[in-house]
Amino acid sequence: MDRLSSYLSNCDPVLHIPIYFTLFNITWTYVVGELTGNCSQVDRMWTFFPTMYTAYYALLPSLPFAPKDIQEAGLNYRVCLMLALQVFWMTRLSYNTWRRGLFAFKDEDYRWQISRDSMPVSLFHVFHFVFIAAMQNAILFGLGYPAYLALRNPNAPLGIYDALLVALSIIDVLVEFAADNQQYSYQTFKHSKRPRVQKPEKEEWFWAKQRWSEDDAERGFIVRGLWAWSRHPNFAAEQTFWWLMTLFPILTGPGSLDPPSIQTILSPETYQSIASLLSAYGSLQPLLPGIIISFLFLGSTRFTEWITKKKYPVRYKAYQRRVGMFSPIGTVFKGWYLQATGERKKVDDLLWGPVKALNGTKKAN
Repeated sequence: MDRLSSYLSNCDPVLHIPIYFTLFNITWTYVVGELTGNCSQVDRMWTFFPTMYTAYYALLPSLPFAPKDIQEAGLNYRVCLMLALQVFWMTRLSYNTWRRGLFAFKDEDYRWQISRDSMPVSLFHVFHFVFIAAMQNAILFGLGYPAYLALRNPNAPLGIYDALLVALSIIDVLVEFAADNQQYSYQTFKHSKRPRVQKPEKEEWFWAKQRWSEDDAERGFIVRGLWAWSRHPNFAAEQTFWWLMTLFPILTGPGSLDPPSIQTILSPETYQSIASLLSAYGSLQPLLPGIIISFLFLGSTRFTEWITKKKYPVRYKAYQRRVGMFSPIGTVFKGWYLQATGERKKVDDLLWGPVKALNGTKKAN
């Protein structure tokens, strides 16, 4: 506690409550996860925590315990704008989480059970605390950090960059919602009783009106709609949203980002110690929320795909060869490469042709 008190004494008072809140969340999510054997406590709260941190920063100027300089500056409309966008994001994610049944206390992310089965029990307890409880809650704290930076920037009037970031954020959330709807529509059809019947087209959400076939269901994973251009369009849009949040304080706050010079980057002295490294690159810390969320999704997506490829080894490998993990640009280049090597038709048939086309059987995946 003395070390924490020492750290907080040198920390911006604005961050004290968010830090205590993060430590509280690490504690309760870990303890509840251990007591119930269900490690998805953070997963259920993922939809709320980032917005809660941003709401704190947005409302802080009107709270009686706020630092004097924050109160005198008044409400920061840029932070309020970020909060409104995150409420929009939260509504989409909460709805998708609810309809999939993931708010149920008995539900657990299937990846945690696979992780539990792949390591000794004692090691999984460590993994549960370090990664699932501590690191993920720290990331959620970090997703609110752009709002903190925007609050600490001069309270300048909203401008063209704000308008651009708002428009891109709304479009991004709508694309993510479309990807969610396509995935939900497909999975609902896939897991329905035979003979499978899909809801009428007029009852489906926008951009999720694809008509699924038995071949689609037998394939085991979705490859049409947005998923024909990205293997994980929802994950791509999620990362993009938080990169847009990251850009708010950078593009609208003069001097918010001060990249090191070429001489500093190339100098051997920069890399002689952690202190010199932080001194050289510390000015890039406003980029950390976007960087960290991208690394998180890269790692978790690779793990998810490893699981899926074990279930559908032939077809999912073909999917990886044909469609980019996140970016549609990767899909275009993959298509050109397969066309140049004469393999594109074979791969396309595996993904979008009849399932029985592989070895003449519907059992092959």
